[in-house]
Amino acid sequence: MKKFVSILLVIIMCLSYHFILVVHASTLDAKSDSAVMQEGKSAQAQADKPDNEAGAGAKDEADHKDDAASKDDAASGVSMSEVSLCIDNKNVYEGMQQAYANGYQPVCANGNVTLVLPLISDGKLQQDKITASVDLGATDSSPFVFRSYEKEFNCKPEYINGTGETKDIFLVSFELTLSEKRVNGIYPVIINVTGKDENGIEVQKSFTNFVTVADGIDPNAAASGAADTTQAEETSTSAPVVLVDKSVINTDTVKAGEDFEVTVTLKNTSRQKSVQNLVATVNVPSADIELKNDSNTIFIGKIGTQKTTELTLKFHASKSTADGNYPIEIAMSYDDPKASTLSSTGNFVVTVEQPLDVKLTMPNIDKNVTAGDTIPLTFQVMNLGRSTVYNVRCDVTGDGLSQTKTAFIGNMESGTAGEGETNLFITTLEGKSQYGDTTGTVTLTYEDGFGNEQTQEFSFNTTINKMPDEASTGDEKKEKSASQWWISLAVIGGLIILAGAVSGAYYMGRKK
Repeated sequence: MKKFVSILLVIIMCLSYHFILVVHASTLDAKSDSAVMQEGKSAQAQADKPDNEAGAGAKDEADHKDDAASKDDAASGVSMSEVSLCIDNKNVYEGMQQAYANGYQPVCANGNVTLVLPLISDGKLQQDKITASVDLGATDSSPFVFRSYEKEFNCKPEYINGTGETKDIFLVSFELTLSEKRVNGIYPVIINVTGKDENGIEVQKSFTNFVTVADGIDPNAAASGAADTTQAEETSTSAPVVLVDKSVINTDTVKAGEDFEVTVTLKNTSRQKSVQNLVATVNVPSADIELKNDSNTIFIGKIGTQKTTELTLKFHASKSTADGNYPIEIAMSYDDPKASTLSSTGNFVVTVEQPLDVKLTMPNIDKNVTAGDTIPLTFQVMNLGRSTVYNVRCDVTGDGLSQTKTAFIGNMESGTAGEGETNLFITTLEGKSQYGDTTGTVTLTYEDGFGNEQTQEFSFNTTINKMPDEASTGDEKKEKSASQWWISLAVIGGLIILAGAVSGAYYMGRKK
C-alpha cells in the first residue's frame, strides 16, 4: 500500500512539473510576439518618418518656388503705360558719325567707346527725365572694364546734323572704358531705359547696340603669343567670324504701304582665314514687313580674309504697319578652310512711318473787309491717316492781316477731327496804297511720331476798304469847304453894296 502511494506521489509531481514548464513556455511566447510587434511598429515609424519629412521639405520647396515664380511674374509684368520710346534714326547728333538709318556704329578711340542713343518719347514723361543703364554682358568674354554705368537724361534741344538747327530729344550718351586685354570682335551692349509717365506708370525699354573692337588682341593669334601659325590655327579663338558690317536703305523714309530695298554688307573679320559655302537666312519677325526676294536664303561661295560682300534685299511694308523700328535678323552658316561648320548672326533695323493724311477745312473769309475790323475764324482739321499726329495748329499771315493768336488743335488720333479758333485783325496795307487787294496764307502745321514737322499752305484773297469814319470825315470837309466859299462870296457882295451906298450918299451931299 505504501509502495502504491509513493508511486502515485511521484506521478503527481511529474505532472505538476510538466504543467509549470508548459505555462512558462506560453508566457515566453506571448512576450516574444509582443516584442516582435513593437519592433515592427518602430521600424514602420522609422520608415514613415523620412517620407513625411521629405514630403514636408518638398512642399516647402515647392511653395518657395511658387512664391519666387510669383515674384518673378510680378517683376516681369508689362507696363500699361501708353507712352513709348524710340530711336531718332534720321539725324546725326554730337558724338555720332552717321545716323542710325545709315548704319550708325559706336566710336572706338583711345581705349574708350562712345555710345550715343538719341531717343524720342511719344508722350509726356515726369520731369522730362529718363534713367539709362548699360548691360555689358558676361564678364569673362567682355572687352569692357566693368563699373556702374547709370545716368539720368533730360529732354532738351540738341543740335542736329552739324547745323544750328535743334530738336528736343533725350540724348543718351555713355563713354565705356575698354580693357587692356580686349580681344577684337563684335560685342552687344544693351542700354536699359526707364521713366514714368504723367500717371506715374513706369515706361521701360531696352536697346541693343553692337560695338566693333578692332584695336585689341587678334583672336586668331596664339594664346601665348609664342606659338607658331599652325598652333594658332588650331586654337578655338581662330575661327573666322562673319558679321553684318552695315545696312543702307534706298529711301530716306520707309512709308507704310510701299516697297523698299536694303543693301546689307557682310564682312569676314578674320585676317587669316577665309569662309566658304556661306548660307545667309533672312528672318523678319514682323508680319507687317514682307521679304520680296524669291527666297529668304542666299548662298555665297566664298568671302576672303577681311573682305566683304553685299546682299540686296527687297521688302514691302503693309499699309497697316505702325510707326516704329523693326529689327531684321540675318543668320549665317558657313565653313572655314578645314570645312568646319560655323555660324553667326547679325541684324539691322528698319524704321517705318505711316503716311500722314491731314485735311483742313478753310473758314469763310469775306471778299471785302474793312480796316480796323476783327474777324473770328474757326479751323476744322481731320486726321484721315492711320497714326497719331501731334501739335496740330494753324497760322494766318498776309499784308494787312494780323492774327491775334495761333489756332491750336493739339494731338489728334487716327480718324478724329478737331477745331482751332483765332481772331484776324484787319490793318492797312504796306506801301503807298493803304487800301486794296491782298492775299492771305493759312499754314497748317503738325508733327509725326518721330517729331518730324510737316506743313500745308492754303491761300485766300480779300480787299481791304477804308474805315467808315474816315470816309465820312472827308465828305464833311468838302461840304464845309463849299459852305465857307458861299459865305465869303456873300460877305464880299455885301461890302460892295455898302461901299456903293456910302459913295452915293457922299456924292449927293456935295451936290446939295
